[in-house]
Amino acid sequence: MRSSIDRAARWIAVAVTCLCFAGCNTDRILKVEFPGQIPTDQINDPTLAPVLVRSVIGDFECAYSNYMSGSSVHSDEYETANSNVPLANWGERTITADEDDYSATTCDAQFSFGMNLTLQTARFQGEEVTKKLNAWTDQQVPDRALLLAQVKIYGAYAYLLMGESFCQVAFDGGPAQPPSAALALAETRFSEGLTIAQQVNDADLVDLARVGTARVKMDLKKWSEADQFANQVTPGYSKDVGRGVESVRRWNKLWYLAQQVGAYTVAPAYRTMNDPRVLVVDAGRGAFNAAIRLWITTKYTSLESPMRLASSIEANLIRAEALAQQNQVPAAMALVNARRAQVGLAAASATTQQEAIDTIIAERRKELSFEGGHRLNDLLRYNLTWKTGTNPFTNRTYGSTTCWPFPTREKNGV
Repeated sequence: MRSSIDRAARWIAVAVTCLCFAGCNTDRILKVEFPGQIPTDQINDPTLAPVLVRSVIGDFECAYSNYMSGSSVHSDEYETANSNVPLANWGERTITADEDDYSATTCDAQFSFGMNLTLQTARFQGEEVTKKLNAWTDQQVPDRALLLAQVKIYGAYAYLLMGESFCQVAFDGGPAQPPSAALALAETRFSEGLTIAQQVNDADLVDLARVGTARVKMDLKKWSEADQFANQVTPGYSKDVGRGVESVRRWNKLWYLAQQVGAYTVAPAYRTMNDPRVLVVDAGRGAFNAAIRLWITTKYTSLESPMRLASSIEANLIRAEALAQQNQVPAAMALVNARRAQVGLAAASATTQQEAIDTIIAERRKELSFEGGHRLNDLLRYNLTWKTGTNPFTNRTYGSTTCWPFPTREKNGV
C-alpha cells in the first residue's frame, strides 16, 4: 500500500510543484520572478523549467529550516522552555512515531518543526523535476544542464539529512529501509550533480556538491574519500539557505520559535563554553514560561536570517575527522589548530587517535553550533551522551527518542 507521506508528496507535486515562493531572490542564479500558481495542465511545459527548479530549491529550503531547527532543539543545544504540547516535546526527546506534528505537518505551520513530510516532499520534487529535465532537450530548455545540476544537488541534501537522523526511511511506497539507503541515494545524486556542475563550470554548485559529498562519505565512514572531497572545497566557501518574511514557510523557524516565541532556551552547557564561535547571550527576559530565563544564539537575528548549509569550515572539520580516523593525528590537529588560531584560540593538543577524534567532535560542537543538524548527527554517529533524567527548567522527564522515528502513518499507509 502506498504510504500517506508518498501520497501527500504526489499531491503536492501536482498541485503546487510550480509555485515559486514570493521570496525568490532576483540575485539568485535562476532570477525567477514570482509567477503565482501555474495550472496543472501546464507543468509539462519545458519553458517553465526554471520555475520548477526554483520550486525544488524552495521546497528544500523550507524543509531545511524545519529540520535544522527541530534537530537543534532535540539535541543537547536547547532545553524546552514551554509547556505546550506538542511544542514542548521537541526539546524533551518525546517526539514519537505517532506524532503528526513531526510526521505530517507542512512548512506552513507556524508553531511546528514538521519534518518528515517536508523532507519527503523536497526529495520527491527533486526526483520528479529531474525526470522532466531528462525528457526535455537543450533546445527546449536553455541552461538545462545547470538546472539539472541544481535539482540533483539539492535533492541529494534532502536524502542526506534523512539518512543522518531518521531511524528508518521509505520512498515512493516502498518498504522501510535502514537510513543507509538514504545515504546511498545521496551519494549517487551528489556524484551525478557534481559531474554536471563541473561540466557547466559552475563553481558555487561544484563546492556545494563537494561539501555534501564529503559529508555523506563521512557518514558512510569512507574516510579517505571524505578527505579527498573536503580537500577540494574552495577556501572561504559558504552557502546559505535564504529566509524571508513573505510567508511562514520562508521564516527562519529557529529564530522564530526559540527567540521570538521563547519556546526554547539555550542549554546551560553552551552558555559557558567561552568560545567566540558559540554565539549565545542572555536575552534579558523570561522565556515562554516567564520563570525560565531566555538564552539565545545571535547567529540568527530575525525571520530573514539565512541558515548556513555548507562551508569550507565544515569541510575542514570533515577532513580533520577523516584524517584522525585514519590515524593521521598530526595532520588532523594541524587543521584544527589553524582554525583555532584564526579565531584567537590557543592550540589544542592530542597525541592519540581517540584524543584527536574527541577534540574534533568538540570543535564541531562549537563551530557548527545551532546549524545544519550537525550536533544531532554527531550524537547519533558516536553514540554520545544524550540529555537524560529531567529537564532542569520544567522538571519533566525526558523521553527516549534519539533518531527520528519511522512514522506510524507511514507504517500503516494511511
